[in-house]
Amino acid sequence: MARRAAWLDKVWNEGKPVLMLDAGDMFGKRSPVEREQTRFLCQVTGEFGVDAVAVGEADLNYGLDFLHEMMATYHLPFTTANVRDSLSGKLVAPEYLMVEKGGIKFGICAVLDPDQRILTMAARDEKFTVEDPVPVLRRLIPRLREAGAQVVIVLAHVGDRKAEQLVKEVAGIDICLVGHTRRAYRMERQIGETALIAGSYEGRFIGRMDAFFAPDTGKLMAYDVQIADLDKNQPSDPDMNQRVEEFKKHLEEVRIAARGPYKPHLGSKDEQFLTERECRKCHMDIWNKLRDSAHARAFSTLARKGQAESPECLVCHTTGYVYYGGYDDRPPGNRLKNVQCEACHGYGTQHRRDGKWARQARKSCVTCHDQKNSPDFDYDTYWAKIAH
Repeated sequence: MARRAAWLDKVWNEGKPVLMLDAGDMFGKRSPVEREQTRFLCQVTGEFGVDAVAVGEADLNYGLDFLHEMMATYHLPFTTANVRDSLSGKLVAPEYLMVEKGGIKFGICAVLDPDQRILTMAARDEKFTVEDPVPVLRRLIPRLREAGAQVVIVLAHVGDRKAEQLVKEVAGIDICLVGHTRRAYRMERQIGETALIAGSYEGRFIGRMDAFFAPDTGKLMAYDVQIADLDKNQPSDPDMNQRVEEFKKHLEEVRIAARGPYKPHLGSKDEQFLTERECRKCHMDIWNKLRDSAHARAFSTLARKGQAESPECLVCHTTGYVYYGGYDDRPPGNRLKNVQCEACHGYGTQHRRDGKWARQARKSCVTCHDQKNSPDFDYDTYWAKIAH
């Protein structure tokens, strides 16, 4: 974000009119922590002065109320011409936007691929209807011209192949910004009268199109495309960098707080979980036997049930969740998925060769195999399944 701020600042200081567009999927994954991070991203993006944002399927990850809250709070100009709330039948954002820059009137609209699955973590059940973009745009573009649009821009959150097909089937699109793509268009692309541009995904790149329009008609006469990699070679804005670092601290507090009573509080910060990768170096025979056990599939069992982020479940389906240095959804802690050796035996750095390290494992069983979660637990019966 700090690199993006520095890059944009340089562009703005050139003194030319700037039209800033986003092809969608601004929001993060469906989790409380990602939602908090998305809120910060929306705040900063609003400050950047973006002119139009397409509604992508990810932008509904937290529900319609959250989308509308971000639009109102941070003045984010989301738009969509084909995504409707199934209950009300209304579009989830304005059908199109009219923006004037440098004396040119731009009509901007967005469409989403109907094949994209929309899932939300909203409290209320929400369903959405995504209409076929082709007939939608065929009806809308003439209306944009009637409303005074000299240049029609479509934010096509449909991927590369479908975007190309779209501009072939729909006349009147001057510029098509392609979303839901993993490709940055580093060279000028033209299909018929339409210029196609794309800046790739996940904020790793930012695209620039220097366009030249006829002053009387607004017709696109020529353009040049550049793609900037927002890597370590790109300078960072110091003020934004400080804001990001401060937010990271806040996010970590939110992330740990989300665990509730399952925050890391056991064990020692001086010890380490070494993971089963280290154990199998000396105990390959045992590892080969246990890799087919239910313990080795414990995390995937949660994932199938949609509980892979539930602290009360992770405490028993991962290794060391409530211990310092235990399982975390971020590296390197994410290597401790499933019930690995150290879930029963303890920190690998405490490995003993006097038998105590092995004997203490028996006491650990009832931590998870208690009356609530495993009422039929019998040590001898269960041990037989993983005896080693």
